[in-house]
Amino acid sequence: MNDFKKSLRSENKERKTKKMENTQQAWQFFKTYKKGKSGKKTYQKRISTKSELNQNDYLGGVSCFIIDENGNILIEKRGNTKITAGEMDLCSGHIDNNETPTQAMIREYVEELHKGDINEQEQARNEAINNLKKLDELDLVFKNKGNERKFFIQFYLMKTKLKRLTIQKEEISDIEWISMEKAFDLIRQGKTKFPYDKRYEKIFEQVREHYQEKDKQDREK
Repeated sequence: MNDFKKSLRSENKERKTKKMENTQQAWQFFKTYKKGKSGKKTYQKRISTKSELNQNDYLGGVSCFIIDENGNILIEKRGNTKITAGEMDLCSGHIDNNETPTQAMIREYVEELHKGDINEQEQARNEAINNLKKLDELDLVFKNKGNERKFFIQFYLMKTKLKRLTIQKEEISDIEWISMEKAFDLIRQGKTKFPYDKRYEKIFEQVREHYQEKDKQDREK
């Protein structure tokens, strides 16, 4: 293939990629919610950029306690491209477009921790579909450098047997498996990106119960 044809193919590929990105930006949006008097969320509207958020608007988010066979929880360290660079986090993200929380959690799990080949991604997706357990949802206020952003976070638990992890380096600089109780302490002490909230204790108890139940089921197989 001569240089001219190579250049032409490269230009066509670049044009298609740009068109696809523009199309994705055109239909991408976030749902916003209000917090009612009872504490429950009510759908308000959808926005195309976070700059459209009002002071009392809440976004939808998801976060998962990913647990290995030894009862350790996966902790991510946020990458340098993120506003929360260097902070510790669970596998977490926004709910985009018309996703359900579970669909968003599956997408985030695959995108953040399984950026390898198609087989790895498909295996991870199937694992999440079969093993995700829904926990409580909390309304939380995240603060960063003087800014506040409000979320309804749906929490999940998932016990994984997958040994291969290929992290999304644009968002995550490192990962670490730590004991369950140590992970809970990090959250309690405000050493992760999650703001302090005593309601975490109920979620921690749900994680313990679901893990023990799943561990018992696995041993009985």
